[in-house]
Amino acid sequence: MNDKLSKLREGFETAFIDRNVVSNLAYRPQFVSNDHKEGKKVLSSIEDELLRCNEFQISVAFITMGGITPLLQTLKELEKKQISGRILTTNYLNFSEPKALEKLNSLSNITLKMYDAEKAEEGFHTKGYIFRQDETYRIIIGSSNMTSAALTFNREWNTKLISTENGQMVKNILDEYEKMWDSPYAVGYDYFIDLYREKYEIIQNQRRMAKQEEVTSLQKYKLQPNAMQVQFVSSLRKIIEAGKDRALLISSTGTGKTYASAFAMRELGFERVLFLVHRGQLARQTKKSYERVFSNSKSMGLVGAGSNDYDADYIFATVQTLSRDEHLLSFEPDAFDCVVLDAYGIIGTTPERLINQGISGFPYNFQPTWESVTCKFS
Repeated sequence: MNDKLSKLREGFETAFIDRNVVSNLAYRPQFVSNDHKEGKKVLSSIEDELLRCNEFQISVAFITMGGITPLLQTLKELEKKQISGRILTTNYLNFSEPKALEKLNSLSNITLKMYDAEKAEEGFHTKGYIFRQDETYRIIIGSSNMTSAALTFNREWNTKLISTENGQMVKNILDEYEKMWDSPYAVGYDYFIDLYREKYEIIQNQRRMAKQEEVTSLQKYKLQPNAMQVQFVSSLRKIIEAGKDRALLISSTGTGKTYASAFAMRELGFERVLFLVHRGQLARQTKKSYERVFSNSKSMGLVGAGSNDYDADYIFATVQTLSRDEHLLSFEPDAFDCVVLDAYGIIGTTPERLINQGISGFPYNFQPTWESVTCKFS
């Protein structure tokens, strides 16, 4: 131990007092960055520390397949040696790739948690790699997330600290890590992955849709589902997979039920949809909301008030209009994959009564696959 302390003191002196002092590089604080001209990579420093450590802890905001792929062989070697590691990431900006998280979780020696920045109502932008070797800690902390760019070629500034377990700096860092790890906002892989993957895919699809336009709409590009909408899409997917043909969504006014239905229609792949409301103004507003979600991938039309877009993929109309034969008989009974009803506005009744009476009371022959919005989806 005395020998290590001497090396640490010498390394500190070289790093912070006099660079001409000779010291052991393994015990010297260092500036860690990428420099392709000199063949320097943050990745190499992390690999070196992984191979010599007894355990490791990582806290990064972003994790991608490009970031973990070059580390996988090393991580698998640690798995064989039963060297344990904990990795904490976040849903902040929904940037981390679900495939990368799945790959890390598949390693038996790694425990993965996600810090829910949305529920915590705070950002999460940590980038720290902690390695313990007996009573010595080596910590790389700075700007590098676990992405290919950050670990190999981006301009990144990091510092490698070396300390005994009794050092004040390492205590502060470890205390902060444990505080985040044990936070009620940090949840395990099995708990977070389904909803995180659902939201990630919705956002990626939304961005692809927006980019397909000749002039990308920033409003469409930035449109993201809220927690209720993600939960609804996920739950509806499970309902359909279970062979059910109706579902119910009950949510307060202003929480985004129309967008919830639009995201669900897109993500679940419904090709032709009828959306029924009780007022023409609502039909037009709903059509605009759906156009933001689908961009130009589906044709959108109105039926009623002078519009007869019978051939559109997605049709928006009032129940009063569709109850008239001149409109109703323009469609075959199986014309739509799915019918969405703004049920509370149409029926003017409670959700419980609506569920009990089913759809038999509607003055037309359509058999909805699911109903919406304040009262009923199916």
